[in-house]
Amino acid sequence: MRLCSYLAVTLLAALFAVCLLAQAPDPRGNIVGRVTDPTGAVIPNADVRVTNVATGVVAATKTNQAGNFTLPYLLPGTYTMTVELTGFKKFVREGIQVRVNDTVELNPELQVGNVSESVEVTAETPLLQTAEATLGQVVDERRITELPLFAGNAMDLVHLAPGTVNGTDMRLRKAPFNNAPSQFSTDGSGNYGNAFTIDGVSNVYSDGTSPRVAFSPPTASLAEFKVQTSSFDASIGRTLGSLVNVSTKGGANGIHGQAWWWLRHSAFDTPTIFQNRSGLKLPVYRDNRYGLAGGSPIIIPKLYNGKNRTFWFFTWEANKFGDPNVGGSMTSTVPRETWRNGDLSDLLKLGANYQVYDPGTIAVAPGGRFSRQPFAGNIIPPSRINPVSKKLLDLWPLPNQAGRSDGRDNFFMSRPALEDYWTTIGRIDHAFSEKSRMFVRFHRDFWEEDKNRHFGNNVNGIILNRINRGIALDEVYMISPALLVQFRYGLAQQEFPERRVSRGFDLTSLGFSSYLAGLVDKSLATVPRINAGSLSTVSPWETGDGVTSSISHNVVGTFTWMKGDHNVRFGPDYMVFREFRNRFQGDVSPDFSFSSLWGRGPLDNSTAPPVGAELVSLLLGIPGGSMSRSGSYAEQDQYLGLFIQDDYKVTRKLTLNLGLRAEHEWPMTERFNRAVTQFDAVSANPIEAKAIANYAKNPIPELPVSQFKVKGGVTFAGVGGNPRAYWSGQKLLWSPRLGLAYQWTSKTVVRIGYG
Repeated sequence: MRLCSYLAVTLLAALFAVCLLAQAPDPRGNIVGRVTDPTGAVIPNADVRVTNVATGVVAATKTNQAGNFTLPYLLPGTYTMTVELTGFKKFVREGIQVRVNDTVELNPELQVGNVSESVEVTAETPLLQTAEATLGQVVDERRITELPLFAGNAMDLVHLAPGTVNGTDMRLRKAPFNNAPSQFSTDGSGNYGNAFTIDGVSNVYSDGTSPRVAFSPPTASLAEFKVQTSSFDASIGRTLGSLVNVSTKGGANGIHGQAWWWLRHSAFDTPTIFQNRSGLKLPVYRDNRYGLAGGSPIIIPKLYNGKNRTFWFFTWEANKFGDPNVGGSMTSTVPRETWRNGDLSDLLKLGANYQVYDPGTIAVAPGGRFSRQPFAGNIIPPSRINPVSKKLLDLWPLPNQAGRSDGRDNFFMSRPALEDYWTTIGRIDHAFSEKSRMFVRFHRDFWEEDKNRHFGNNVNGIILNRINRGIALDEVYMISPALLVQFRYGLAQQEFPERRVSRGFDLTSLGFSSYLAGLVDKSLATVPRINAGSLSTVSPWETGDGVTSSISHNVVGTFTWMKGDHNVRFGPDYMVFREFRNRFQGDVSPDFSFSSLWGRGPLDNSTAPPVGAELVSLLLGIPGGSMSRSGSYAEQDQYLGLFIQDDYKVTRKLTLNLGLRAEHEWPMTERFNRAVTQFDAVSANPIEAKAIANYAKNPIPELPVSQFKVKGGVTFAGVGGNPRAYWSGQKLLWSPRLGLAYQWTSKTVVRIGYG
């Protein structure tokens, strides 16, 4: 009953608390324990202090009536603990290692004596976690610094955690590439099912398809991170996979700095078999990664000395490289010189199945089919060639290798993607007193990728950018020795623009009318995308010209309350995520497709030749295709969670982790009410009268004119009385959590969890 009353009271307090946020656990660590005398009796009101060895910052509390204490929200690092009470010798323990999101249990035993005397304990920090059922893997600073990282991205080390499986190929996992580092599963949870945080606030980006890690900090800026694979803590929600919780590095009392340069160069490599076959030299590429990092107390001579109080740390890293595996070596198919003039006779030498037919000779054939006559000798008369088609054909380069007998794979270009990346991240920590401390962190990065110039000119090729910006604020305040509060706010923003390198192209130079060119913003116009059967695509895109971006606001509040043998944490969680998309690749130039349909024969349903029929459509100027007017959107998703977690110390060896989480997710909305959400099957369609009149001219027996109806159409969210939400909202979802940690022996802990 007593436990139930604690749960009820604290959950009620959470419901009325200020609206804060999280799906993330605390990035700091905790020290908990019980102070006893040599007889095993608990000691209340003892002063417990821990000092960060690197910064000198002190956190202090007192033991409660049950002799228990908690020192939560400690930055990862090494600490020294002291316990004092009149009538007992001073207890000192050094070398306590606190990890990100870990709970270290220490149980000091005070000896009777004078407080001026001290008992120093030199034992190492316990390697066993005895106070929680949650499992995870901490990747500490030593591993981040010393383990080889080919791409220089510490997010690659998530695979050190047991149960994680790489969900993609072994592509390069550079810091600006946020897809591959996000593709892993944990304990069978599936790809893209993981959550990412920096300093306890959200670090997730979505482009409308899958959530990914937004920003990968440089290794020099990382204190450590934890891959939490099995969580039975109610403070964590909204993810079925693991949680990757990164803690950034802060300054210390000493002045520390480092510089680095990592180099990879093509001079150390040999040509591939394809480069040798084409007679091309090894493409020159370089991979230079370099940077600076440092930190110290903030000292302003004669004005302020921040030793033991205020610190800064800053990291800058740049990476310029050419990636031969991205948009680099490419075998393409381009039209032969004779083909550009309508002479396809060389194909006919390969067999009669390469014969192409004249769509200008279409005639009715028996059986409801249509016939066509062959082009004599597989030669299209030059007078029949469309002048715009001639200019479109010039967009392909001439072959530079023999290729196959039918002209495929006759062009090779080895040109690595050019990559330019830089990032900055800084942090300021300040301790107002033993009861209050905070830090502010900010970051920004920029990435540009110039790739896919497969023809060696400005016809093909795209330029991708990705820009991250983020800030975090973390404040810890001790209201009383039994009640502490932590507040965190984070903002994460990312932009992902793309443009084709031909942007600003003059469409009239290809022979298109000034009217068509006038439909396009000339500053955004590009070479048309052209698909023509066996030929390599001209002017392709990846995601599309334009930009996708997102921004999230993340607020986290956690109260910690120590009462008897109960260590209770509770708080509300709130998050707002906004995504913006403005892709318009179909708006800036025609999108052409030249089919083999028109050049096949002798009948319209005959098999098309392996190569050649698409060239008939291209040379004669018979395209399929489109242009479009694309709409942008701005979507918003909101999330609220309330949690309570009670870590109940039943005995010295047994800890129960009891939690309850309530969650609510609002339906998605779109700012400009452009989302189609329903279909109106009753109202008359605006074209109904004209459609009925046209049908009446030639009705079919199965459907009388009186029964011909044209009803309905799509309806939009937020228009005509429709709700703005995409779907009906859900009620509160309740998520119970139960964990048990039992220290069986000095080297064995048994854990059981349910959630």
